[in-house]
Amino acid sequence: MDFKEIIAQDNANIFLNLGEFAELHNLNGVECQAILQDVSVAETLSIGNEPSYPVLYGSRLQVNCLKSDLLEVPVYGQKFRVDGKLYLVENCSDDMEMLTILLVDNSR
Repeated sequence: MDFKEIIAQDNANIFLNLGEFAELHNLNGVECQAILQDVSVAETLSIGNEPSYPVLYGSRLQVNCLKSDLLEVPVYGQKFRVDGKLYLVENCSDDMEMLTILLVDNSR
């Protein structure tokens, strides 16, 4: 087994383990294992002394899932649904077939 195969196995069996952090979520119509994190609060607390109130304008959600589970890789500005709630894609990065998708909800 080569390094890429080991990483792919770890992504599915360790990082997205349903017994640990991952849960089943509907991502753009596909039921798959994913880790969801609300990054709005953490970002607000880490801004420091700068007067900024990003949570007043919506929320941000980080989604980690396998690239192979989605029908397409999300791109900036695309509409993206998580468990039926509509978001916009702010960023999507692919790290050895594990996607980190940053989503924004601008509804108030």
